[in-house]
Amino acid sequence: MKNILIATDFSHHSKYTLEYVLNFLEKTPDPCHILLLNTYLVTETDEEKIVDINDVLKKKSKESLQEELERARALTRNPNINIEISSQLGTVKNVMWKLLQKEKFDLVAMGKDGGKHVETVAGVLKEYECPLLIT
Repeated sequence: MKNILIATDFSHHSKYTLEYVLNFLEKTPDPCHILLLNTYLVTETDEEKIVDINDVLKKKSKESLQEELERARALTRNPNINIEISSQLGTVKNVMWKLLQKEKFDLVAMGKDGGKHVETVAGVLKEYECPLLIT
């Protein structure tokens, strides 16, 4: 089974990345698991506000991931592709690092709009010898 991690921030570039990977896998006979990941980070320091902001960001992340999941399922007819969503608190770098410690990914994909995140994620992936696809 191919195991693919796609980081999304719901930007145009992230949506294209998901479409690109799904298109690439469309005719594969092999089982594929895609983990569609969104991370969110609270930057406010007031403890009362952190709880409120965290709840809002978490809800928005989960809702947006659910919309992306529905869009992704509409884009592929391949029954061998299983797509899962994950909304996690933290930086992309730290969340990916934890995920890579737990499971092996054959590919990590993200849009070039990830900017500074692309460079930090590439550093993390070197340690795990995991290829990075940037669209």
